[in-house]
Amino acid sequence: MDVNLDINNPELKDLFQGCILGVAIGDALGMPTEGMGFDEIRRTYGFVEDLLPSPLGDLKAGEWTDDTEQMIILAESIVDRIYLDPDDFASKLVSWAENAFKIRSGQTTRQALRNLLRGVPWDKAGVDSATCGAAMRVAPIGLVYHFNLDLVERYAVISASVTHKNDSAFAGAVAVSMAISTLISDFNEEEMLAEVISRSGKYDPLLSEKISYVGEIRDAELEYAVEKLGNSIMVWDVVPMAFYCVLSSKNFSEAVKKGANAGGDTDSIAAIAGAISGAKFGVKEIPENWKKSVKDSSYLLKLADQLYQTHMKIVTLSP
Repeated sequence: MDVNLDINNPELKDLFQGCILGVAIGDALGMPTEGMGFDEIRRTYGFVEDLLPSPLGDLKAGEWTDDTEQMIILAESIVDRIYLDPDDFASKLVSWAENAFKIRSGQTTRQALRNLLRGVPWDKAGVDSATCGAAMRVAPIGLVYHFNLDLVERYAVISASVTHKNDSAFAGAVAVSMAISTLISDFNEEEMLAEVISRSGKYDPLLSEKISYVGEIRDAELEYAVEKLGNSIMVWDVVPMAFYCVLSSKNFSEAVKKGANAGGDTDSIAAIAGAISGAKFGVKEIPENWKKSVKDSSYLLKLADQLYQTHMKIVTLSP
């Protein structure tokens, strides 16, 4: 399916920047509360409102985790190759592997990296795991290829399978990339949800149903949403919870704060909420202090511009 394309849209670059910076800011905002329960966050922080250091002492305020690192790796591969090249993406993941084993990377990604390091081809290295690693990094695909939703879906699945060879993981990556693609293509929220629910449902009906349910509870309080949707590291919890954060919020700041305060896999929930709400509201709507304080913000904005230029190359050359 092709979407209406306006290559002269002056706001498009702003949306690319908002999405990429949104991943990092959401990730950094949720980093200190990762693994904490909903009530534990209330006892420790009250309500997280700003970028804070890790209570474990491993990361400073504004620093992000492997969610953003993997998103950057995927984005750099797309910029280098123009179209998704899973061999190149896998090669870049291997180059990152030594660092990945030192930081808070997930067990699924670690095992896939071990497989790749042993010389296993990218299409066989992925692990049958329904964690959220593929969904948290997929934003660049939703941005660059938003002119063709079928292509976005296909690339989301391929990019996921390098580490997560699992239908639920595919569904999560499809849902997030589809939300980003449709929002920057001027779909309204209901149209976006319909596309997300339909396409993710091909791979995991449960995840699709939970996203549909988010549409019904978007006016509910955060605690109620956590109780109904869950906040574990599993993709069928993280992705619907991130959609709730976006759909229940009036702006970018509100969406990522809800993700950081949801408990559980807060860095991934907030990173995905940041990606989707960044694509919805644009970089101009992100608070200035977060733009300045998040790690490597200048490079992230440069990377977003490179993704935009890559998109423009494709649509300019396409018949």
